[in-house]
Amino acid sequence: MRSIIELIDALDVRKRILIIGSAFVDVIVHVPRLPLSGEDVEGSSRQQVVGGCAYNAADAVAKLGIDFDALIPVGEGMIADRVRETFRARGFTVREFRGIGDNGWCLSFVEPDGERTFVSMSGVEKCFKPEWLDEIDLQCADLIYLSGYQADARNAGFIEALLAEKRPDAQILFDPGPCSGSIPEEMFSAILSANTILKVNAQEAKTLAPSATPREAAAALSLLTAQSVIVTDGARGAYAAQAGKVSHLQGFPVHVVDTIGSGDAHAGGVLAGLASGFTLAEAVLLGNAVASWVTAQEGAATAPQAAELRARHLLDI
Repeated sequence: MRSIIELIDALDVRKRILIIGSAFVDVIVHVPRLPLSGEDVEGSSRQQVVGGCAYNAADAVAKLGIDFDALIPVGEGMIADRVRETFRARGFTVREFRGIGDNGWCLSFVEPDGERTFVSMSGVEKCFKPEWLDEIDLQCADLIYLSGYQADARNAGFIEALLAEKRPDAQILFDPGPCSGSIPEEMFSAILSANTILKVNAQEAKTLAPSATPREAAAALSLLTAQSVIVTDGARGAYAAQAGKVSHLQGFPVHVVDTIGSGDAHAGGVLAGLASGFTLAEAVLLGNAVASWVTAQEGAATAPQAAELRARHLLDI
């Protein structure tokens, strides 16, 4: 296994990435604890930033110096205007869709240990249309990122078209996130049958495959799905499983500020690694390093530049 420094130095575009998903505004409020029903808890440190699973993943890929294409819809309204402005400032392609409303937004409560709880207001990210695939060159995509928020019954036509039209050898990195339990079973099965890497955190893994430990859950899921599986476990690292065989990849403990976007940034690190020809285990190790950096920052889209990540890990040698 190469070191994290060697992996950062080896980043190089060999495969083309397509990122599919959402961008919206995160309204972040720090609270001493979550309120009980009917209770009032005073919050602090309120901020508004552009986030969303796909945007956070794209942020990580871009900052690691890897090119990508994206289908992240921008609608019409105040939030869409904020997303559009941010995309243009970043040099990201703006794909606008009219007549379907504004982008969504999310109220994020952050507790002292960094754990986050969301209240989401959906927008264009729940309105994906099959014809939107005409906006991209799907046949050129080698790696496709897909978030669970798009695996929604309202997007069924789009998901069906995506799976039918992508190249059979194109690999999907599917991160269902907290939506795992609400994705239609038939859709979930179809996605997992499409040359897919399933990426979940330890809590989500145990929901999908009840097991005593994240390692056991990773092994069980890889056998159940007959696909590669990644199970992240916070500062303890992550597990990469293929055909029931599991590798543990070390974590990089940091002082936790909040965990907003850390899982998405992990996905971005994995994508960057796979696009550079890394093994699954190497890509997961890179994802661990990126996610740990993000966990030590406040807000969304806080992934490190490759040089920043390298400099940090040089200090650990």
